[in-house]
Parts: sequence; structure tokens; C-alpha cells
Amino acid sequence: MKKVLLSTLAAVTLLTAGVASAGNDFYSPSHAYAVGQLGYGFGDSDYKEHGIINVGMGYHFNQYMRSDLTVGWRGFGKVRIDDHKTDIWSIPALMNVYATMPISHGFSVYGMGGLGMAMNRTDKKSDVFKAKTKFDFAWNIGAGVDYQWCENMSVDLGYRFTDLGQARVKNTDGYTGKTKADLRSHDILLSLRYYF
Repeated sequence: MKKVLLSTLAAVTLLTAGVASAGNDFYSPSHAYAVGQLGYGFGDSDYKEHGIINVGMGYHFNQYMRSDLTVGWRGFGKVRIDDHKTDIWSIPALMNVYATMPISHGFSVYGMGGLGMAMNRTDKKSDVFKAKTKFDFAWNIGAGVDYQWCENMSVDLGYRFTDLGQARVKNTDGYTGKTKADLRSHDILLSLRYYF
């Protein structure tokens, strides 16, 4: 499933890049914007599939660069620690920078990267270990296709590789197994931006 989604995104990006180069009909030189994102994360290794919701504010500096700060919630997922599964949720805050390339008729492609922090919480207690909250360094990198259909609104479909740090649990008496797992994810995000 991951390979199909990534291949589809790559094909859309390449097809869009093939359109004749032209300016963005609606672009204004500098605008603040609000952004909302919905997505799905395909966990890497011990981190299982999960839903994603992000909201944030940003600024489009010029035709080729923008930046935003997003705060999100990742839930409905599980993580495997040792031979046990436990519920996991995370609240990441990321400062992202985007390099954009206008293509034609409101379309553009972009590459991006971001740094921040995540609060990761294992939620399910068991006889083997107890839940624990951990604040950790987080980062992401990705690419996507953006379409600005009017002066104040744009939508994009993007891929992110996201590293949220680690999930941890507390030992109970007599437990000597693993107490942490890496939280890495391949994310597909649909974003909506409103320009002020």
C-alpha cells in the first residue's frame, strides 16, 4: 500500500511538472495564511497506522518560499514495545519551510522540511509496563503538489517522512524487556490554506 501511494504521488508530481511554465494567476507577493491538514500515517517498523490532524499559521514570503508553524494530533495508533502492543498518541509542533516552484495555471510543486518537538504518550496500562509521557525532538521532510484555485484559497497533496522521537513505558516490578520504540512514519497529507 505504501509503495502504491508513493508511486502515485511521484507520478502526479512529474505530470504536473511537465505542464508549460507560467506564473500563478492568483499569487500575491506576500500573504499570511491559516492552514488545516488531514492525513494518514503509515508507521515504520513498530509504529502502526494512525490518523493525523494539524492546524497552523504561516507566511508566503515570495513566489518561491513560505513557512508555517503547525500543531497536530496523531491518534488511533499503536506501537509495539518488546512483544507487547500499546496505544499511542502524539502532539507534535513543527516549524516548516517550503521551497515552491510555480508551474502553470495555479499549480506548483514543492519540497519541504521542518523541525520541532513532540509530546508522545503511551496510553494503555498493562501488567507488564505502565504508560509514560515523553517530550522528544521531531522533524519531517517531504514534497507535494499545490493548487491555488482562487486568490484566497489553495489545496495541496503531499508526502512527509516524519520522525517523532520515541515512545517510552515505565517498568513494573520484574519486567526487564524493552521500554522504548522509535516513532517514524510515512504520511500522506491533504492541506487547505486560507490567505488573509
